[in-house]
Amino acid sequence: MNTPGSAEEWFDLGVSLRQDARFGEAMNAFMNAADTDDVLLRSKALASIELLKEINGFVNADLMNP
Repeated sequence: MNTPGSAEEWFDLGVSLRQDARFGEAMNAFMNAADTDDVLLRSKALASIELLKEINGFVNADLMNP
């Protein structure tokens, strides 16, 4: 795989990886995307990072207590 060159490409890669449930790699891609002067793109990347943190920390208490 080629390394993305722009923040937009990093963001798109993060979205693709998130859709494939490759959350660790997606987090890294979004972190690279957040390193930009584009305020909107940075905001979207940071929101995606927070979403991944929520996904990784999710616990279904009903499944844990049958």
